[in-house]
Amino acid sequence: MFIRGMRGLPFGLGKVYDGKIKGVAKTLLSKYGDRFSDDYYANKEFLKKTAIFRSKKILNRVAGYITSVKSSAKRQEEVVEVGEE
Repeated sequence: MFIRGMRGLPFGLGKVYDGKIKGVAKTLLSKYGDRFSDDYYANKEFLKKTAIFRSKKILNRVAGYITSVKSSAKRQEEVVEVGEE
């Protein structure tokens, strides 16, 4: 797929995360899932205390992916609650 020259399109391609970022995040979510929230900065601080990352960029990406997973899970719960009424 050739993507160059798509800057003028009205839609975005969305967030793209590397497989390694997703793998690390899923491992951490399975181990500490209840301690993460939909707050990026709280997740980032928790990750600084519990895991060792080689770079700040990887830490930020993992925190961002975990935040997006928790946010989407929260939105899905809200939709289910509204649908049950």
